[in-house]
Amino acid sequence: MSAATTIRIGISEDVGYRGDMEDEHAIYQIPEKAFFSAEVYDGHGGRRAALVAAEMLTPHFLHSWFEELKKQVSERRPERELVRAAYLEVDKYVGEADIDGGTTAAALYLIDDRFLGANVGDTRIVLGVREGVFTLTLDHKPNLPEELERIEEKGGRVVNLGVPRVQGLLAVSRAIGDRILKPFVTAEPRIIEGYLGRENDYAIIACDGVWDVLVPEIVIDLVRGLDDPQMAADAIKQSALDNGTTDNVSVIVLDLREFTANLARQRMEVTTVTDRAYEK
Repeated sequence: MSAATTIRIGISEDVGYRGDMEDEHAIYQIPEKAFFSAEVYDGHGGRRAALVAAEMLTPHFLHSWFEELKKQVSERRPERELVRAAYLEVDKYVGEADIDGGTTAAALYLIDDRFLGANVGDTRIVLGVREGVFTLTLDHKPNLPEELERIEEKGGRVVNLGVPRVQGLLAVSRAIGDRILKPFVTAEPRIIEGYLGRENDYAIIACDGVWDVLVPEIVIDLVRGLDDPQMAADAIKQSALDNGTTDNVSVIVLDLREFTANLARQRMEVTTVTDRAYEK
């Protein structure tokens, strides 16, 4: 089954009260491989790192994934390893290209009936679950105990200037790029994976320009109330602006209802066929 034909997409963005737009987003669809991805990148120190990441991250993953698909199933590397390698490869490229600045990166991959959510930085992915919402990502802030310990072990420091910052400069502890802050800022992603079910109705990927002023519960309720992903994406953007965000705003809304309903039907068909086989 093709995710590309059953997922409705809404995308909205605004420069907000910043002078320049530093966000990027990307959508990749390969129907014949049952592959779909949606990604948001929030650049800092310029837009170049975000642009490069949006153009390279998923193509890097796909190149490796296609090679793995040629192997026997038992010999294939897990997709999460390929995602991790893609983050680190793009980070290496950005550093070697002498690109100043960096970018957060949040990517949601749907492969068959599974999802992988990966992130560095504070761009979030949230997934609707029944009547609630589940956050797939972790905001990589320098004052998180595990992040603070990692930074200090490498000889760095976190300076609180109203907001905790790595070396007094960067308000996230993980990102692609930021070569002047290596090794304190890492591109090692957090990755979470699982199976999609009928209870998963929407997914939202958005930068901190949204999450700094809106909580996930409000956002998912807004999406469910509008019943149209483009209208919902526009409404989230406008609500963030109305609530005083001072950052760029980028948001992707995915309507998964038809997709997960089809998955549920397919699973029932497989179960029925299996039961009949056992009966024989």
